[in-house]
Amino acid sequence: MEEGKEAWRRILADLARDRYLTGADGSARPDGEDARLLAQALGPLADEAVQIVEAYALGVRAMGSNAAGELPSGFEARLSIILNGLVPHAEAEAASSAAPDDAPPVFQSELWQLLTKVRESAELSYAREIALVELDRRILLLLGNVGPLVPAELSSGAGVDKAQVSRSVKRLLEIKMVERGQIRSPVSLTRKGKALADRLSRLAELRNRELTVDIPDDDLAEFRRVVEALLERAVSLYEQERALANDEPHGPSRFPVVAQDEPGKPLVLDRNRIISPLMTLSAYFSRSAALTFKRRTGLSNFDTWVLNEIGRDQPIEWNTLVERLDRDHSQAGRTINGLVERALVDRQGRPGRRHGRFTLTDEGERMYEIIQDASRQRSTYLMAPLTAEERARFLAIFEKVHRNAAVQLERERAFEEMGHR
Repeated sequence: MEEGKEAWRRILADLARDRYLTGADGSARPDGEDARLLAQALGPLADEAVQIVEAYALGVRAMGSNAAGELPSGFEARLSIILNGLVPHAEAEAASSAAPDDAPPVFQSELWQLLTKVRESAELSYAREIALVELDRRILLLLGNVGPLVPAELSSGAGVDKAQVSRSVKRLLEIKMVERGQIRSPVSLTRKGKALADRLSRLAELRNRELTVDIPDDDLAEFRRVVEALLERAVSLYEQERALANDEPHGPSRFPVVAQDEPGKPLVLDRNRIISPLMTLSAYFSRSAALTFKRRTGLSNFDTWVLNEIGRDQPIEWNTLVERLDRDHSQAGRTINGLVERALVDRQGRPGRRHGRFTLTDEGERMYEIIQDASRQRSTYLMAPLTAEERARFLAIFEKVHRNAAVQLERERAFEEMGHR
């Protein structure tokens, strides 16, 4: 009998070929032994895997003609990319199930990984509509769904500082997408901007549906409620860290500070999407993290990130480290040089910042433990309003969204590759 580990690839590959050649609408799904092998190999990923290979095959079919019943050039290579992308997520699901239930969650890391996938797939998807940077698109969508907003409301809704909003609004003003009377007047869409915002909104709605596949409406409503509760905590944490910003960088920690129950103006959010509030949550949580780590270690946000990546998987090779940091070699090299000069990181191997393997020194290990302790405390503070049951439900839904985002990204990468052939 065919091994389940290889069978699932064969089943999905055959399904994709059949959908492309026949244009079938997906009503005939794998059943019997094939369905059993898919479920055994991929677990909860099985249904999503079937949907993604069907969407890929039918999308390629719609892009061109089906000449003499043959598969187009590059079809098999792109299909292989999609199937390869499913492998680590299936393995991660198995590892996650084996993890102890009481493992302390470091939610910021999980959230960052999800949003990284969403941003990359969005860049590929939205680029087919118009070449706008991410923040410009977010502001157009926010104005389209909420209505005219002053810069301070755009800043809170996007979770970025006013300077970034100001630059974005300036760009949108220059291309006649938005308008305003005076510098502090509400920003509103022009007719041209509204037309584009409507187009982007339709695409965003489609992407939103893909990200919420296999999530019942009641669970989705509960998920949104929890995200908004977490966002309130993240904003509170950010305000606390701003109040502590003048403390001695290496002084004893006063974390966590008791939250101040001062009623504030509600955040402006695009509640029609699942990702927008998560992006705002991540932005506030990251901004407070930068202040926390600066106060407790004296390191910048990126210094902290590099030190953390080395500490959790040492010794680590240069190329592996740079790939995980998602930065160019020059920036990573300068940061690592600085950490070596501060005696926080050791380099072994050939001389030169772009070679060798990296480990933490004793002082680097001490800093790493401070970072880990602060991260656990921050995640605990963020999740404190939730009961154990609420937290478990929220994280289960979050994992489904994360899984769907991974599949969505692989599809967008495949379409991108097809478009360049």
